[in-house]
Amino acid sequence: MTILISGATGTIGAELTRLLVADEVPVKAVSRSPDRSTKNLGKAVEPVVADLEDAAALERAMTGVETLVLITPAAANAARQAACVIKAARRHGGRKIVRISAIKAAPDGPTDNTRQHARTEADIIASGLDHVILRPNYFMQNMFLAAEQVAKTQAFSFAAGQGRMGMIDARDIALCARRCIQTDDWNGQVLELTGPEALGFEEVAARLSELMGNQIRYEPISPQTAHDFVEGAGWGAWMASLTRDYGAAYASGWGDFTTEYVSEITGQEPRDFGTFAEEVLLPNWNKGRP
Repeated sequence: MTILISGATGTIGAELTRLLVADEVPVKAVSRSPDRSTKNLGKAVEPVVADLEDAAALERAMTGVETLVLITPAAANAARQAACVIKAARRHGGRKIVRISAIKAAPDGPTDNTRQHARTEADIIASGLDHVILRPNYFMQNMFLAAEQVAKTQAFSFAAGQGRMGMIDARDIALCARRCIQTDDWNGQVLELTGPEALGFEEVAARLSELMGNQIRYEPISPQTAHDFVEGAGWGAWMASLTRDYGAAYASGWGDFTTEYVSEITGQEPRDFGTFAEEVLLPNWNKGRP
């Protein structure tokens, strides 16, 4: 059984690839950079050089693949990229898609990313292939965005106000994806994935303060302020709007829920924020990434 992973060098994709390699499962990793694929993921992985809109390269990559793990980066063309990959899977004998989608994907969702993920989910269902759709809540790994600010000011800012979120460790998302590859028990289902509790950033700050032995503050900013910062930093209008719209949604309580799916799928409890901080965030804080 060969697995093709798009987005294999990202946070979830790299962790999932590591798990599958440990399981001795053949993996093809799609990337635009072969050097990055082999450097980050090791020689046990077959790198596939392809843009996610390169139909010919994707169709070649699907040769011999049974299961596609479909991960696309947040981008204005993400749904179009996903559609190309789904088409290649359907044409070249793929049996199953495990999709890493987004929290509450819906055609009328509050962000363009939410709406694009809904279109991709519809494309997957229409493909006729077996599938599992995983919708993770807010990633704990997003705290790496605050590393520089905390180092300089002992504070961090997000646009989520006092909103609480069922934050999830990306490692648990990867564990769920691995299990959905291994079994067909979850086929045909759409599953919202969360951590064990809903947290606001003030609670995150308090827990970091205890772990670090320093007083860490959360200083919320408005969604529009976040938009202007991202746009001013040169990340583009689409990403700026995404940051604003997600901030407003989370501030409204949109992400304030938890589910039991991680434990039901994996057989183990999801990691809490303290475990994530001790094992991943703080050891890598100065690097700015996991």
